Amino acid sequence: MKLILRFCIISIVLFSCNDDSGKSNCPPYDIVPESPYNDPVWHPSGNIIGFNHKPIKEIHYPNGYDCPRQAVYEYDNDSAGFWLINSDGTNQRRILPYILTTPAWSPDGKWIAFSKGAQICIMSFDGTQFDTTTIVQLTTEGRNFLPAWSRNGDKIAFNESICDKTIKCGIWIFGFEARAQTNINIYGNYPSWHPSSDSLIYVTNAINEKGTDVGDSIWIYINPLKVKHLLKYVALPNYDNRNLRYSPTGTIIAFISSLSTGGGMQLYTINSDGSGLKQLTTDGCKNFSWSPEGKIVYLNFDNSRIDKTKGTLWIMNADGTNKRQLTYNNFQIIQ
Repeated sequence: MKLILRFCIISIVLFSCNDDSGKSNCPPYDIVPESPYNDPVWHPSGNIIGFNHKPIKEIHYPNGYDCPRQAVYEYDNDSAGFWLINSDGTNQRRILPYILTTPAWSPDGKWIAFSKGAQICIMSFDGTQFDTTTIVQLTTEGRNFLPAWSRNGDKIAFNESICDKTIKCGIWIFGFEARAQTNINIYGNYPSWHPSSDSLIYVTNAINEKGTDVGDSIWIYINPLKVKHLLKYVALPNYDNRNLRYSPTGTIIAFISSLSTGGGMQLYTINSDGSGLKQLTTDGCKNFSWSPEGKIVYLNFDNSRIDKTKGTLWIMNADGTNKRQLTYNNFQIIQ
């Protein structure tokens, strides 16, 4: 018998569901579901997309379907793991029986980097299967996530989330030739290498003179010169900007941005010179990945409800047009 795990996070909020009269009919708390699909990564071949997946078996609405924020989700843990799907939506299959945290393909597609036990690891891939005997752990201290490969695959940038007297937090670069790590910024997060130069971008939190969070700053770090300069200041209503990713041509930067106006997490782009801020999604986006041809696969998710479209992967053009659903949920609704 398959083991069905129930997973939920309950958070207290200042709002609740309303009926047509404006009066609350729902309990004054939220159950924030775990998305059944997560962390899509488009393979450099363009033919397959990897992602983490934990299927939902049942969704219970103890307070009725009109109270989706209080739904209870039951997941099939026996089917959880890292999955692949052809980019045309066919042949969805589980390839590993466990999650790969913050995965990233190497430029040649022969390796995947990920975080395991909060340490950066790599594992080989032959185009069809992973070889788990080739797993190599690159870091040994702190808590490390968000690996990003350089254009030649000779370096991996990543984020260290612990700051103490012995470890610097922020952006680090691991060089395969020297087998050494270098810290480039103690406040940075979400590194992304330029596809045709030895430079990367990252984001830092922007604080005004009163100590108030007023947005984020996107920086460019030029690795050979070891210098950085400000690319763009992203101000309110955009905040908590994350998951920066250069497009394959390096002309566009996409990132996730939460909105102080209540719009949730959405996908935005800017030009590589910092101009032309544009919102691509309105129905929620948690993470995404570029295809080699410049399309985007993204997770349609806004923390409110999982249904046939929410909590699934979608593909769209770089300008936000031609959205189409790639993966689907298959579950039973119980009220």
